[in-house]
Parts: sequence; structure tokens; C-alpha cells
Amino acid sequence: MKKSLVFILLIFIPVFFLAGCTQLKTSRQHSEFQTVKTNNSNEENYLSSNYYYLESRLHIQNKNFQKAIVSLEKALTQDPGSFILTQDLIWLYLRQNNNDKAFELSEKLVLENPDNVDALLLLVQLKKDSLDEKKLVEILNQVIELDPKNKEIFLRLGKIHMDKENYTEALILFKKMVDQFPDYYVARFYLGQVNMIQKHYDLAKIQFLKTIELEPDLLEPRFQLIEIYNTENIPNENRTDNRQKIIETYKEILEIEPDNNRAQLGMALHYFKNNRKKQAENLFLDLGRDIETNSRLVMVAVDEYLSGQKYEDAVIVFSQMLKADPDNSTLNFFTGMSYEAVGDFKKAISYYLKIKPDHSQYKKTILNIAMLYKRLGEELSARNYLEDKYKLFPKDIDIIIYLASFYEKDNNYDQAIALFKKGLEDSPENTSLLFRLGALQDKAGFAEESMVTMKKIIEIDPKDASALNYLGYSYADRGIKLDEALLLLKRAYELRPDDGYITDSLGWVYYKLGQYQKAVEHLEKAAQLTSFETIISDHLGDAYQKTDQFKKALETYKKALSNAKDEDKNKILELKEKINAARKKIDE
Repeated sequence: MKKSLVFILLIFIPVFFLAGCTQLKTSRQHSEFQTVKTNNSNEENYLSSNYYYLESRLHIQNKNFQKAIVSLEKALTQDPGSFILTQDLIWLYLRQNNNDKAFELSEKLVLENPDNVDALLLLVQLKKDSLDEKKLVEILNQVIELDPKNKEIFLRLGKIHMDKENYTEALILFKKMVDQFPDYYVARFYLGQVNMIQKHYDLAKIQFLKTIELEPDLLEPRFQLIEIYNTENIPNENRTDNRQKIIETYKEILEIEPDNNRAQLGMALHYFKNNRKKQAENLFLDLGRDIETNSRLVMVAVDEYLSGQKYEDAVIVFSQMLKADPDNSTLNFFTGMSYEAVGDFKKAISYYLKIKPDHSQYKKTILNIAMLYKRLGEELSARNYLEDKYKLFPKDIDIIIYLASFYEKDNNYDQAIALFKKGLEDSPENTSLLFRLGALQDKAGFAEESMVTMKKIIEIDPKDASALNYLGYSYADRGIKLDEALLLLKRAYELRPDDGYITDSLGWVYYKLGQYQKAVEHLEKAAQLTSFETIISDHLGDAYQKTDQFKKALETYKKALSNAKDEDKNKILELKEKINAARKKIDE
């Protein structure tokens, strides 16, 4: 049976708690009526503890978990030091979603049994998300010391180091693991991987070759070897040996798994980049012909070259496969994406334009083409293209929104507003369209209409934080309906407490209400959340002024000025005046 990296990675899946009554692996296996041994010498208490334990098992069998908890709690009262009883009670607490009690009991279990591997592993499993990295590493190191034959703990700790890019620690750990388990191929593989990350290519090769020796059908170490052969710092004229090793390794992979698309694509690309164009062309043509019947091939290519950010390679792979079927929409789409990724927008557009309307990515392509025209500075072409597509798809929300943005940029507010209203005839409760309409109405000077539109959004979705914020801030900034504004902004803040702009709006309505200390508290938070955005810093400076904190006001106005956009001349002038006024207050 072929083995791949999937097999290797499965080793990391935690197995402590599965569905049903699965429990943490321990040294004991008890039956439904197994006697619970305790350290209590009192015969009456011993029988009582055992009785309650058996009672809990019957309750579990009848799925009455709350009664089982009560029974186990009574059993623990008689035998408070029982590991088995404590562990079973933790499981029941978790079963009833009483996580706090489970965590508390797990910590107590570790305190009372600091050298018990099962207790430590249980704590790790329960608190893996809340334990800080240092504490988690400390516990896992402790488990390794107590149970040096536990492969899974080595791997779990190694994964933590790898995820955190602590490669020196990972290297030490995997070396130790290889010493402990010299014939364990997974340990060899990860030791090779860490060495490769640290560019110790010779050491990495040794481990990958050893991995293959231990498990001859593994594919992933062979792919890693190919990457090493491709990246080793060898002068170009001396790379013949490595080029041959790459071909041989690809052939080995394809002997093990003849339909491995990653290897097929890699070999074709290798031929192409090493001037063996005829061989490359034949392989790419064969692959291109398979696209219609092998959708996985495309996704492998996307994952390897586009998601892997190997954009120059992606251009070669997709454009060469396209030669087998020049009208293939899928290949044209990904060829376009590849050229877009390398910054050749004109070529990208030329491929996107070949995509047929029945293709699943056609709508996305429309927006891509308009965006690329815009990035090329051809905004008129972008707008004209979108207008043509709008005629074909008058109900498409994305096209409406994007086309309206061009009208808005040209200050053609009436046409943009008309476009949104036309879209809302077919989708009257589309809050995305409504919000953009309301914001545009406000920008165009139709404040009353804007507020009516925002109210409609809130009627449709009372938890739309953006609409709540927009309407509340509109009231606050105009100094009207301040009590209603406060209620709206409190609701928005409850929904998104870490949104700097909503926090600013709430602070600003407190300012307008004359509650300056509350205003300062919220505006300080908003300024921190937005890295002292100009308007928010301006608000905070005003609040500092009202609380006689003139030095803080001066510094905040300066930050607002430093973040102001050059084109916002009125705001820059206003801030300079406020800075001068704050200086005068300080000098008084």
C-alpha cells in the first residue's frame, strides 16, 4: 500500500477524546463492574466508594450523565486520591459541557500526580488552546522525560516548534527522537525537513534517503530531495549530475504512482527549463488533453504553482498545457491568473477574454478584467467593458457595485445612485446594495435620504453593525437625536467591540452629550485600534481639550496631522489651528 505525507501528518491528530465514551488511554482497562481499588484502609468507605463508582457506570449505561456525575462526586468524597475516579469525572464534566470544572479537576490531578503521564496529557488536551506556549512546551518536555518511548509526544512538541519557527529547538528534538527511534521513518523525515529549512542540504539529504530506505514507497521525501537538487548552491555548469538525479527521482515517483500529477507536471517543467523542449512539449500536451477528464490535475497545478507562489513556473505550466486545447476556459483562466501574478496585465486580459460565458469563473473574470484595465490606467476601457457586461447581467450585484464605483469616482453620483436603485428593484432587501446606496447618498449631499436608507437596513437586519454605526454617527456628527444615536452606537459596539471606527463613533456621541470622560475612554481605545487615524485622533484631541489635558491634546493633534492625506487641505489647516490653540493653552 502506497504511503504519502498524508499518512505522516495523521500522526498529529489527537486521539484522547473521540465520540461517545472513548476515554484517555491509560494503563488500565476496566469493565462495567470492575472494582475500583483505593488507598483507603477503612472497609466501609472502600465499599461505599466502590458502590458509587458502580452506580455511576449504570447511570452512564442509561445515558443519565448528570446522575453519573453525582455518583462519582460521592465516590471521590470517600476516596479523594483516586486517579481513575477523577479521570472519569473529568470526562463526564466535559460530556455535560461543564468545562470549568473539568479544567479545575484536571489541574488538581496534575498537582497530586505530577509524574503521571496520563494526567499531564489530559491537561494538555483539555487546555491546549488556553495554555501559553511556554507552559505547553514545558509539560510536553516533562512527558518526554517521564515517557521517552512516547513517539506521539515527540511529534506534538516538534510540531509546536515548527509552527512557531523555533527551528533550533525542533532540530534538537528530532535529533533526540532519531537517537531514540533510529528505525522510525517519521522521525527521520522531520529531521530532514528541519535541516532543509535551515539550508543544511547535505544533512537533509541523508535523512530523506534514510526515510526512503525505511519506507521505500514514500513519495514526499522524494519530492523534498528534488527540491534540494533544485536549490543547492552549485554553479550552473556543474549541475548536470543534479539534473539527472531530478529526472531519476521523478521516474521513481511515477513508478510507485504512475498517475501522480505533481510528478508529471514537475518533470515536464524540469524538461522545459533545461532546454529539453520537445520532451517537455510532449508531456505538457498529454497533460493538457487530460484536463477535461481529470479535474484534479488542474487543482494540483494551482496548489503547486499559484498557491505556492511559483508564478513564473505557473506561466510556463498553464500556457504550455493550453496548447493542447487553446479554447479551454479553465486553462485560459489559470493562464490569465498566472500572467496577472507576474504583473503582465495585458496578457492576463487577453487570456481572460477567451473564457466562455458558461464557465464557472466567468463572472469573476469580468471583475478581474475591469480591475486590470483600471490598474493599467485605462479606466475608460474598464467602465465601458463593465457597461457592456451590465447589459448582459443587469441583476449581478458585483457588477453593479463595481460599475457604480467608476461613476462615483467621476463624481457622477446621479448615475451611480440610479444604478443602485435599479439593482434594488430586483433585490430590495440586499443590505450590501442598500449600504452602498446610503453611503453614496450621504456623499452626494442627500443626508436625509441616506439616513432613511440606513434605517431600512436596520429594519431588515437589526444586527447590521455597519448600518447601526453609520446612522448613529450621522446623528452624532450633526448633533441631532443624540439619545437615539447613543442607543444605536451601543448596539453596534456590542456587536463589534474591537472595531476602531465604531468605538470612535461611540466616543464621539459621548462627546456631543457632554460626557467628556467617557468620550476620552472610548476615543483613546479607538485611536489605538486605528493607529491614530486622522479623524479619530482629531476627535480625541477635542476630548482632551474638554478635560483640560492640553499637552495630550497637542500631541494627539500632531499625530492626526502626521497621518492626514496631502489632498485634504481643509483638514490640515484645521489641525494646524488646533495645534496653535493647544500650545497657547499650555503657555497660559
